[in-house]
Amino acid sequence: MLAIVGAMWQTGKTGRDGGDRPITRGPAPRAARDGYTPFVAQHGFAAAYEAGLARGLGDRLGQTLVVTQPEAWAIVEPRFGRAPTALVFARALDQETLDALAHAAPDGVTVVGIGGGTAMDVAKWISWRRKLPLVQLPTLASVDACFTRMSALRDGERVRYDGDAVPDEVLIDYEILGAAPLALLSAGIGDVLSCLTALADWKLAVAKGIDPAWNQEGADASVRYIDALEAAAPEIAARSEAGIRALMELHREIGWRCHDLGHARFEEGSEHFFAYCFEAVTGRTIMHGELVVMGVLAMTALTEIDHDRARRIVTAAGTRWRLNDLGVTWSEVEATLRALPEFARAGGYWYSHAHERGIGEAELATVRRALGA
Repeated sequence: MLAIVGAMWQTGKTGRDGGDRPITRGPAPRAARDGYTPFVAQHGFAAAYEAGLARGLGDRLGQTLVVTQPEAWAIVEPRFGRAPTALVFARALDQETLDALAHAAPDGVTVVGIGGGTAMDVAKWISWRRKLPLVQLPTLASVDACFTRMSALRDGERVRYDGDAVPDEVLIDYEILGAAPLALLSAGIGDVLSCLTALADWKLAVAKGIDPAWNQEGADASVRYIDALEAAAPEIAARSEAGIRALMELHREIGWRCHDLGHARFEEGSEHFFAYCFEAVTGRTIMHGELVVMGVLAMTALTEIDHDRARRIVTAAGTRWRLNDLGVTWSEVEATLRALPEFARAGGYWYSHAHERGIGEAELATVRRALGA
């Protein structure tokens, strides 16, 4: 249950295990429109929401190992205070590289992840391998990595999840996230919007007797997340504190539910497999959230499942989706779609519409229209 104590938002209590009733601290967020109340997670890691949380963070934490990316560190360094004991610029996500970074980490430091998904995943791995305390400071909301326990390792063309890191706290600094270009914020809807396609994929797999077994509570939660995202979309487009809060709280709740269920079937499906296939086929990537949104629009168009709703949410949130805006060519998408069924089967991904959807000229034309190409 949500309580407002003075001007502070609070939800229960939490422990290091990220248990059932986590505390959320910070002043009540400001909304762009009257009467909007942001989604509040009932589970997940401890989190703080306030403008200026990055200021003096190094002074408050003492000895730190900062895992970041050049663009993110350029934003945070002037605010950080005490210089980190060690600084790592996160790049590769293969296990050999991550293990080497963990081995080289100094003792007695707090690992601080600053940046996007790659920085969050590397920070989690070092913290987990070395049993060091962890604080996460995302500088963009395009992925949910700060609220998940495992790191997304790259094993050749395959994405593999491993590790088990629980941060002491995730710091959501409105001053940083709110000042970012809208594309960096609105892309964050991808890992929530994916519930639309993933839930349909899970239903398909269960109908064919393929694990994991159906979980009604998880399925119902997936629907609630989409409803909350649709309500929050105009606030996300306005870059309001309430919109940022709702988006990150959705990430927090989804991260916990993946751990609770032991899988992400309700949230990861053919749209993510499309994203992984795009990276494998093209040898490059774009912002994760936008790539997943592209996958959602493509797969909902192919299956005729909730495509209009997906488009409505994407439009309301101000998320980029047209190929020209994303710097993606139609030939790259076509190559991805043609390769997708075999890619999904060979990669051993959860059974989905990507596994069985035939890709012919009619299907390509449908997706081309859906992506405004």
